[in-house]
Amino acid sequence: MHSIWSGAVIGMPGNGDLHPQSQPDPPAPTVGGGTPPREAQAQRAPFVREAQRALRDLGYHPGPIDGMFGTQTRSALEKYQLAEKLPVTGQLDAETMERLDVYRRLFSPARDR
Repeated sequence: MHSIWSGAVIGMPGNGDLHPQSQPDPPAPTVGGGTPPREAQAQRAPFVREAQRALRDLGYHPGPIDGMFGTQTRSALEKYQLAEKLPVTGQLDAETMERLDVYRRLFSPARDR
């Protein structure tokens, strides 16, 4: 079973999310298997939404807090990565998600957002 997190990067699909030399072969179709692209996007939306909130709280402007990884979110992420001396990928990679504390924000007890 393939996971949408196997690349450890969240970004615009097909925009260099993975290095070309490390891209796996497309999975073979399976009965009832695989995650349709729209469903995969819906599954990662909470992570993008928390990253957007974190960026907003830090004074970056990711645009609407909607869970969609658009150009404003990418630009805010690049500015954050540059300021934090992270590799400027413009993508929500594992190191950036950790630094933004996305996991804690997402899985902490409910609070006003």
